[in-house]
Amino acid sequence: MTRLPLAATLVAICLAPSAAWGQPGPRLEVSVSPTSIAFPSANPDVSPVIAAAPVVVTIRVRQSSGPWSLTVLANGDLIAGASTVDITNVSWTATPAPPFQNGTLSKTVAQRMASGTGNVNPATNGSVTFRLANSWNYDAGVYTQTVIFTLSAP
Repeated sequence: MTRLPLAATLVAICLAPSAAWGQPGPRLEVSVSPTSIAFPSANPDVSPVIAAAPVVVTIRVRQSSGPWSLTVLANGDLIAGASTVDITNVSWTATPAPPFQNGTLSKTVAQRMASGTGNVNPATNGSVTFRLANSWNYDAGVYTQTVIFTLSAP
């Protein structure tokens, strides 16, 4: 079988803030734009890592004096029909640091993308660029997966 460069799409459409308006405690807001990204097809010999266009992640924390954390968790590996690519092949770079930090996606343990203490008011924007380790070993196809962003403050 001839292997072709991967054409992949990583979809980030689920947002899960941990506190509701009207409830006592911290006021948390998170948004992601755009809500989907695509990795371009590329020759792995020329481009061993391919990057999607940056995503803007906006966080706002109010009425908080304690720690807060923004985490990301993939719902599984990248999937195209019967073919899969391990989600740990997707990493990200994020600015500004702090509060944002670089990392690698996981399907089992939520990974910290940003953290701090106290309020973040007004809201702050982070620029997040997802990167895929490109390989000839991937079956050609359009791969998808959902990534959940969670902003929490205990």
